Amino acid sequence: MRLRVTLVALLVAAMVATGSVAGYAAWTAVTAKSASVTAASVAIAQTGASDLAATYKPGFVTVTPVLTDTASVTITNTGTAPLALALSTSGGDATLNSAVTMQVWKFGTTCDSTTVAPGTATSGTLAAPPGLPSDANSATAGAAVVLCIRTSMTVAAFDTAAPRTTTPSLTVTGTVGANWVATASASFTQVSAFNWFQVNHTFSNKCMDANGGSVATGTNMILYPCKTPLDATNNQAFRFQPVAGGYYRIYIGAGTTAGPVVGEACAIAMICNAQLQALGTGTAQQWTITQHGAANNFRLVNRESGMCLTMPNTNDTQVFYMNMCGTSTVTTDATYRTQHFTFTAIP
Repeated sequence: MRLRVTLVALLVAAMVATGSVAGYAAWTAVTAKSASVTAASVAIAQTGASDLAATYKPGFVTVTPVLTDTASVTITNTGTAPLALALSTSGGDATLNSAVTMQVWKFGTTCDSTTVAPGTATSGTLAAPPGLPSDANSATAGAAVVLCIRTSMTVAAFDTAAPRTTTPSLTVTGTVGANWVATASASFTQVSAFNWFQVNHTFSNKCMDANGGSVATGTNMILYPCKTPLDATNNQAFRFQPVAGGYYRIYIGAGTTAGPVVGEACAIAMICNAQLQALGTGTAQQWTITQHGAANNFRLVNRESGMCLTMPNTNDTQVFYMNMCGTSTVTTDATYRTQHFTFTAIP
């Protein structure tokens, strides 16, 4: 018996010397940790994603662009195990999702349109959200992480993805190791929409109108009483799409994104009317919109001729034509009154 005890003691001593007991202890700790995770609950919740709903509009000379939305989203670990966190999206319009940039950072003192994104912010798109920043990619049991999420569009991206609507689902995933996963999802809607306007002739207080409600090419633009209620799909609704060099193409609401557009059409003796034309690349379909004279008074100057859109009187159905731009800034001057316009935004 004494010999057997001695041999066991020697064996234990040898194991300690070679590290075998430490290896066993480590294995025992891992086994115990796995057992505790099995018994724990893995759960997660999110709030605030609905505040990511937004309508993007490019703006115009009298209307501020709306191309950014900022909202806070709170992720709460409602389980009893620490979680690694990640964001993903699914569904919605693929084109608009790819055109919308997404920035994410940990909430500081504010989270609104004036908040400057910190250097730790991560960037992606609605189609491919970024990884969470290192200071916001985990949550201990019972803890909450508040994210500031900013979605935005550039004017160039807007031009490729409007008008569209997307309703993606934002999913927050919490994981423990490779096998324990909890998710929470919420959807929100974002829209890319054009700004539409009535073009009001300041002298007559009437509107530019496509004659007879037609969208056929060759239709003259005429003066007509302004329609109510405001309607972005009728023959008095226009949108102004920027093109290179500070010019605009003018689309009509009764048409489509493929046209027609308002252009300068000249007959003999350089008598040029404003008419609807098939969408093209010519400079006769490009205009500058220039503030001139009184506040919010603008001239529409055709790029090809350099002449101003003109309405000589207040008579209904009078055709808009092109004439040399006057220089007076006196609102009662006869030429001034014929060549100045305001814009009424259509909701």
